[in-house]
Amino acid sequence: MNIREQRNESVVAAIADIRDIEKTQGVNAQALDAIKGVLLKLAARRELFPEDHFPVGDEDGNSVVYRLSEDDDHRFALYASTALPGKGVPPHNHTTWAVIVGVHGDERNIFYERAKNSSEEGIGEVQKTGETTVSFGNGVTMMPDDIHSIHVTGDEKTVHLHMYGLALEQLHERVMYNTQAGTYKVFPATQNIKAA
Repeated sequence: MNIREQRNESVVAAIADIRDIEKTQGVNAQALDAIKGVLLKLAARRELFPEDHFPVGDEDGNSVVYRLSEDDDHRFALYASTALPGKGVPPHNHTTWAVIVGVHGDERNIFYERAKNSSEEGIGEVQKTGETTVSFGNGVTMMPDDIHSIHVTGDEKTVHLHMYGLALEQLHERVMYNTQAGTYKVFPATQNIKAA
């Protein structure tokens, strides 16, 4: 069995466990921690995720998302997200639960909460509540309304596993915040996704 076949087999088993966790425990912090545990076991098998299987080409800008698994109803979507040093995404939510675990490289996650609400459309400030660097052997969990930004640090390209309750292309109501201006806008659903 080659690496891709081994990876696919391991992903299928992990997703089955994750489906079962959500079915029996629902969506809460404890369930997401259990899902993170499943993904950490998968990511611990680094040989299944060689960096050269997840290239970032010139046409890709500075990042690419590779689909590893997605149910027919677009639920339980697992991706290998890869990015070059310097890549960042401003504060945003997901509108679905999310778990990120490290395989290669360091990704600084800064967490925020909505600090000031306004009845005016597009006006909203966030304030930092904490941060974690996701690297090999650790990860983060987020409920649908949790807000984070990501920043690829160091000199190494990242390859991390990103698991979502609903596929990225289906997330049309995500919000991205501009921390300088105190504003927000709808964050377009990710469309640049490649097959792994």
